[in-house]
Amino acid sequence: MRTLILATLCFTLFFATGCQEETQETIEIPPQSAQKDKEAAKKIMAVSEQAASLEEKSSQTEQTNQEPPKPPIFEDFQGAPKLSLFPRAGDFRPEDDSDRLPYWNTFIEHLIKVTGVAEDQPTENRAWAFRSIKTIDSVGFFSPLAVEPQSTYQVSFKLTTELPEGASAGVGILEFNEFLWISAQYTEELFQKHYRGIHEGIRVTGTTADEHTFTVTTGPETHMIHVVLFREGAHDRNNLLFDDIAVDEVKDEKKE
Repeated sequence: MRTLILATLCFTLFFATGCQEETQETIEIPPQSAQKDKEAAKKIMAVSEQAASLEEKSSQTEQTNQEPPKPPIFEDFQGAPKLSLFPRAGDFRPEDDSDRLPYWNTFIEHLIKVTGVAEDQPTENRAWAFRSIKTIDSVGFFSPLAVEPQSTYQVSFKLTTELPEGASAGVGILEFNEFLWISAQYTEELFQKHYRGIHEGIRVTGTTADEHTFTVTTGPETHMIHVVLFREGAHDRNNLLFDDIAVDEVKDEKKE
């Protein structure tokens, strides 16, 4: 199996429901003419004043007394958050005694500062926005969901962005053998202990404002997936806008 560099959804900051929750703050986008819609999508930026406290709240905390989030789930960013979203930078979080940990923490802090939920005034539509960081090739967000082994799930989302040559973005799936109440990116040791599979899902390049759908069939040991929103490759300052993210189980009529 290949370790894909999936980095870990424009419209207030959501880090909650299932693992933890943040107060929402909305950035309004002023009206734009039809001719400037494309440029407006590139310039949307939402920075939450709550972001500075995320790293502290992302400590590895067990919450086994809670019901884990699971499909069916739909996130349109219009109301209370439905998905728990946590930042990713690179493949793994360095170990606590690693010399690389301070640098990784800097990447995470920077990523949080350029991430949020923004609202377009004319339509009152919201979506999750973030962008790349100049000194690292792979960033994004992940959302943990409890699932059943050997079951099929449909994942759909809308992505609006303009990517430079050498960059790509999309949504992928990581499989794990149990639901972990850990609201932070995993270290390599923890990842390898629980990892059970990967699905690239949808990867796009260039300019897009489309809806995408793919299906995933979990393995025999899979009890949790990470829905990973990722952005990889060449850096620019354009935002990625993720919206209408849905995960639903596909029922096997033969088993019913």
